[in-house]
Amino acid sequence: MPNRAATTPSEVTSTESTSSRRPSKRGGFVGWASRFGTIASLLLFVIVFSVLKPDIFPTSLNFFNILNQVSILGIIALGLTLPLVQGLFDLSIGAMATLGGFIATLWLSDGTISNTILAIGLVIVVSLIVGVVSGSIVSYGGISAFITTLAIGSVLNGAVLGISKSQTVLSGIPNSFLILGQGTIGPVPAPVLVMAVLALLLWVFLTFTQIGRNMYAIGGNAEAARLSGIAVKRYPLIALAISAGTASLAGMAVAANLAVGRPQGVGDTYLLDAFAACFIGAATLRPGRFHIGGTVIGVLLIGVINNGLSVLGVATFWQYIVRGVLLLIAVLGAGFVLVRKR
Repeated sequence: MPNRAATTPSEVTSTESTSSRRPSKRGGFVGWASRFGTIASLLLFVIVFSVLKPDIFPTSLNFFNILNQVSILGIIALGLTLPLVQGLFDLSIGAMATLGGFIATLWLSDGTISNTILAIGLVIVVSLIVGVVSGSIVSYGGISAFITTLAIGSVLNGAVLGISKSQTVLSGIPNSFLILGQGTIGPVPAPVLVMAVLALLLWVFLTFTQIGRNMYAIGGNAEAARLSGIAVKRYPLIALAISAGTASLAGMAVAANLAVGRPQGVGDTYLLDAFAACFIGAATLRPGRFHIGGTVIGVLLIGVINNGLSVLGVATFWQYIVRGVLLLIAVLGAGFVLVRKR
């Protein structure tokens, strides 16, 4: 009997994954658009911008520029995907990014820690602990993730301002740390490599590990997952810890890129776009389900639109309008497909 109970969650999630990937015969154009619409949009924007600015947009230099511009957003959004898989909204990622960048630069500049790798590792450990605390409040305190992470984010912002006394770290940051934001391997910037490696690791984690499958089962139906033997309360701790860890990593990449440790406003600029990328991804290939591949497409779509509009000299406010409209279309499209399935 124990063996059967242990395999049941896998069977449940495997069945869910298979059914979610099975194309609907009645979907027609709407079904196709819901699965591939965002990819088609990405290709369309690339073609349009390439035609309008053939000497700038389609160049290899601009290609790597786009990847570098979205790398920080990508790192944050990839981590955010995990709690969203379970239906949890992590609003603390902005504050966590600010905390990560500031604490790392502070420790390295004042001599508290002299080893760059150790400093980065300790910051990530601290962020994982904060994520576990948030997850514990959600699971065992019965408070929604939305409220919990909003409160935790406020606490983190206050803590950073208190520690820093609102002073930016401007000097004493070692070059070994700056490599994280400014280094390159060949033509590929270091943040892009970090984003690519993280995307691969999290894709494998969610797709091929039992923990990842259980997360999808919980996101689909938490009560059914609990009855099938999954320890449901443990998984918010894992998801929010990973989300916090990736956010702090992104914050350190920002600090390394700018060569300063800012005590406020670092991660807030990525908060809305991170959610937008994840929701756009949830309307890609597997409508209504958050997944790493979709998040990557969402990040690239936002990056291409921002870069293309900038190259064309379009006012910044139009970029926000286009992103907002795109997010609404993506969410409405995914919701429409879910209604049709029911």
